[in-house]
Amino acid sequence: MPFSKSPRGFASDIIPELIELWNLIKSDPKLVADEYRTRWELLQQEGQDVYYKVRDNFNRTRNCLDFLFITRTCVNGMIRYNSDGDFNNSFHLSRPGINPDSLARILNQWSNVIRKFEFLNTDYRECLSFVKKGDFVFLDPPYGGTKDRYTHSEFSLSEFYAELERLNSVGAYWMLTFDGSSGDRVYDFAPPSELYSHKFSVNTGNSSFSKLIEKKKDIISESVYLNFKPTNSFGSLFDEVFQDATVVV
Repeated sequence: MPFSKSPRGFASDIIPELIELWNLIKSDPKLVADEYRTRWELLQQEGQDVYYKVRDNFNRTRNCLDFLFITRTCVNGMIRYNSDGDFNNSFHLSRPGINPDSLARILNQWSNVIRKFEFLNTDYRECLSFVKKGDFVFLDPPYGGTKDRYTHSEFSLSEFYAELERLNSVGAYWMLTFDGSSGDRVYDFAPPSELYSHKFSVNTGNSSFSKLIEKKKDIISESVYLNFKPTNSFGSLFDEVFQDATVVV
């Protein structure tokens, strides 16, 4: 993973429990693994009522360990909130959730990788305000047209494009995953062409939305934008960038 080669990094999100969870994975992955195991084993013993009890508790307390459990055991792992801001996705009846032993190994691996990262519960513009020339920024914002699927905060495309322009002006490298297609659905919200230098597509698996709502398999093709033109050795370029750059995601 190239991020691990950077001397430092920052990651931000506006969902508090997500950032709290990442900070806990960084500092105490065993605690996170043990808490998940307790809930998971109870789920296997008592059934889906456990899921709904944990979900109710999360909606009352915003406990990040409850958040981990319900996101690993809800339908297709889709994070959804209702108009009151409560998590409302249902239990995935045909899946038991990731095995605790597997999750523990993953958490330990992530904890080792993210030791140099700081996780911030803040708006993306605040997190990016200190970015300087040569730093690398990875951006994965809500797609244009997706409305308030994850939170009730409105995402302004014009303000986002202005931030991309500012990053260009300071000489930062950035990579953006932003639109694409899923089956017959096309999400065409490409940023203004003058903001980026290169675009390519990657297949990222099957759409959970199509599987859940339309009962079919749609392959997701995601568009990736760069404000620099990669060389023939794309990986080598990243190796060079990450050696000295601060990484912001």
